[in-house]
Amino acid sequence: MSLDLDKRHRAMLREMGVRVWLPMSAPPAAEAVVEAAVAVAPQEAMPAAAPAVREAPPPVRTAPAPARPPVAAPQAVAREAAAPASTSGAWSMGAAQALYAEAAHAEGARWLVLAETPAAALQREPFNPFEGEAGKLLDNMLRAARLNKAGVVLLAPLVRGAAAGGGAALPEALPALLASAQPDVVLVMGRLAAQALLQSSEPFGKLRGQVHALHGAQTVVTYDATYLLRNSSDKAKAWDDLCLAMSRVATPAAS
Repeated sequence: MSLDLDKRHRAMLREMGVRVWLPMSAPPAAEAVVEAAVAVAPQEAMPAAAPAVREAPPPVRTAPAPARPPVAAPQAVAREAAAPASTSGAWSMGAAQALYAEAAHAEGARWLVLAETPAAALQREPFNPFEGEAGKLLDNMLRAARLNKAGVVLLAPLVRGAAAGGGAALPEALPALLASAQPDVVLVMGRLAAQALLQSSEPFGKLRGQVHALHGAQTVVTYDATYLLRNSSDKAKAWDDLCLAMSRVATPAAS
């Protein structure tokens, strides 16, 4: 009994080691056909597996980095930190008026008092520096320093911001007043006013206790009367400042 195998089946069996006998009646050419089929069969019977195709991973989307604020240059930061909190351009000066003129002595010292004053007080006409509780305290302080027996005592109110009632911009008005008054000593009363006039951002405690030069004039700074009404514990420090100012009148600085 012979199997009815076609060429492909015979080639597969031969590759597996199974010998297939052809019938005797098969022509010799059939053997050649089988051998040829065997040579081709491996590629046809067992095709090579197609290489696996790897899909490219989907692109990873990252959120854009938040924008950073620009960093100021170190030089700009240093200049900003060194700038004083209050500049003289933000201040106004009221008209100067003479104090204790009836008791002035021709040989007495010449004083210029620059007092930090509330804007509301300067709006009242005429301006009276000795009005109210703060005015009484100011009068007592100046009399204790014997300014009521000095030669000339001028007081000019300083107001932060634009002053009403004829106030003038401080940068222009102050040099003119100093040139006309020719004071022996200038007494600046008020922390903010002192920092503005001296163009300094140093703490007020460092500005006190020393003599400054304001357009060439000896200058001492102290607390204003309104502040001392709220902080009576600093009255002793204010007296020390007045004593320093009086000492500069007795012993003027060498030019």
